[in-house]
Parts: sequence; C-alpha cells; structure tokens
Amino acid sequence: MKLMHLADLHLGVSLHRYSLQAEQTEMLQSLCRIAGEEKPDAILIAGDVYDRSIPPVYATQMLDTFLAALSRIARVFVISGNHDSAERLAFLSEPLERGGLHISPVYRGTVTPITLADANGPVDIWLVPYLKPAYVRPWFPDETLENTNEALRCALAHLKLDPSRRNVLVAHQFVSGGKVSESAMAQLATADVYVGGIDMVDAHLFAPFDYVALGHLHQAQNVGSERIRYCGTPMAYDFYEANAVKSVTMVELAGDRSLSIREIPIPQPRPLVEVRGSFDEVTGTEAIRQADRNAYTHVILTDDQPVPDVLNRLRQVYPYLTHLDWDNARTRHEADFSAAADVKKHTPASLFAEFFQTMNHADMTPEQSDYVDQLIREIWEDKA
Repeated sequence: MKLMHLADLHLGVSLHRYSLQAEQTEMLQSLCRIAGEEKPDAILIAGDVYDRSIPPVYATQMLDTFLAALSRIARVFVISGNHDSAERLAFLSEPLERGGLHISPVYRGTVTPITLADANGPVDIWLVPYLKPAYVRPWFPDETLENTNEALRCALAHLKLDPSRRNVLVAHQFVSGGKVSESAMAQLATADVYVGGIDMVDAHLFAPFDYVALGHLHQAQNVGSERIRYCGTPMAYDFYEANAVKSVTMVELAGDRSLSIREIPIPQPRPLVEVRGSFDEVTGTEAIRQADRNAYTHVILTDDQPVPDVLNRLRQVYPYLTHLDWDNARTRHEADFSAAADVKKHTPASLFAEFFQTMNHADMTPEQSDYVDQLIREIWEDKA
C-alpha cells in the first residue's frame, strides 16, 4: 500500500509582518501535483493543519480547495494537532467520510479504525489527534495519568488492534529522541510543546504499528526506526530552517510489513536567507551582487555604532527584509540577554527551585518539590 505522509501545513501562518498566503497556495498546488503523479492509496495529514485554533478565513478556503483536490486522487486522512481546534476541524466529518475524506473526531476515549485494502489484504488506519492528560483523563478516571506519555500509553492501550492485519497510526506528539535545533527548541518551549519533558512520549509506545505517521517536529526524520517518522513541514516557516530541504514522505507498506520510504523535494516559493555582517559589508557592492531580492531576509548587523535610517537603507538591497537584529559588544554583554538565554536551558520546576533557594537561602524539601511539580503539570494542561 502506498501512503503519502504530510503534516504541519500551518495554514494562515505569517513570517513577521509578511503574510505567507501566496506562498502557501503555491506550496499546496505543488503537493497536489506530487499526489497526482504518485497516485498514493491514502494521503495522511498528521496535524497542525492550521497555525492557530481560529484560522483566518482565507486559510479555511485554502484548506477546502486543497482537500477537495486531494480527495479526487486518493482517500485522505486528517488529524488535529496542538495548533488546531479539534472541534472546528472535525466539523461535518461524518458526511465528508462518504466522499473519502476522513477527519479525526474529538477524542472521547475510543478510536475506530478506517480499513483500506490492497492485493495483500487489509490495512487499518488509526487516527489519534493530539493528546495530553487533560484530554484523556475524563474517559479513564481510574487511570493515573500525570504526563503526556502516560496519557498516550493509556489511549493506545485501549485501541482494539488486530495484530494479524497491518496497522498504520497517524499521530501528533513530541516523541523522545526527535531532533530539534536549539532555536526551534526555544520556540517549542514558548508554544506549549516542551516543558521539561512533560509533553514528551516514548517511541516504544508505537511498537504495535507497522508505520507511524507523525506530525509536530518540523524536521523530516525517523525516530528510533524507519517505522516511526516525522515528515516535517512542507515549507520553511522560520529562519532556523533557512537551509532545510523540504519534502513529502512517500511510504510503500508491503504485504510482509516491510517498508520503502522516499522523500520527494517540495519547491520553495520564496527562500529564507540570513545575512550577517557590518552595515557596510551587507550593503556593499559584492553583497548587492549576491543578494536574492526575492528572498525573505533576516539581517544581523555587527556594528557597534548606530546606523542612521538603517531599515530603509537595508530595504534598498533586501526588499523582503523581515526583521533586523544586532550582534555586537553591547548586546552580547547585556544582562537581560544572558538571562533570557539561560532560561531556555531550564525547566519551570528548576527555575522555581532556584527562585525558592534565592528567597529562602535553603532548598525545597522533597514534599515541596512534589507539590510544585504537580502544580506545574496542572497549570500546563489547563493552558488553552
């Protein structure tokens, strides 16, 4: 069975002051072209379809056009991610199924597979939307679910898997061992994704499945084995991905459960470029000759002295300048800069422990530490 694995479309996202509507429209057209050429049996979209829970109207129209085009090519399976509203994404999911479009409903303690078949027999597709303990506890009140790993373990344990059939899971979680750049990790930490490991799940939970189509991390990668895979975003959405090659993952699942995986590159409508140096260097003759005037550009200036009218002058060379940062003697030695960088290396619990020690000149007792850990879990789960 041939599967096309997508995730993290983030429709409606912007890059600083620039809307990416035109670029995302072109990206979706490229995905439709690839689907038409590859003719998969199923197209799996593993969450974060939208960039926020209430997307702009144009993003919903883009998704409508995109899913309509894909569903004319193959069966389409979609789950909600942490950026999506599961309730809004699942609207009209039941009537849409008759047209070959399957959208995961809001999690209510049970998941029913959708069964496909090829010459080698049935394949069960399991759609599990983004989960955290607060979503799972109401359905299993007798279970102790203190973190996302335990919540997902519980949810998967209650799936009625048939091990004699091939099983494919579509999920949106942060799997331990996934590679995330330092700058991406800083973003995840502020996006309710990574809090001292509370949101991480163990790859061993996915052992019963023949392929796990994951969304969440923006870099295409396998985690632990080729059977557990992030396909990555179809576009670069921040400058830590400026040099990344974006792709769609094509999976061939054979009757003997063996896998064949290919990455098909996705053309990027407008590149992301970082430029670093003094003002004279980044606006000099050689820089002008090499500049990609079509690229979204992040400029990092190293001058120690202010540059008059700097933004307007930079935009003469870089029309799509997204933002300007400074890296000089002053910024490198500012206390706030050092403190902010240091915070990214700590969990909320360790930060509170440092604060407690500073204020009380003593460490917390084990009982106090346990109490703080529990409070942090409860606060994080209640965040919208």
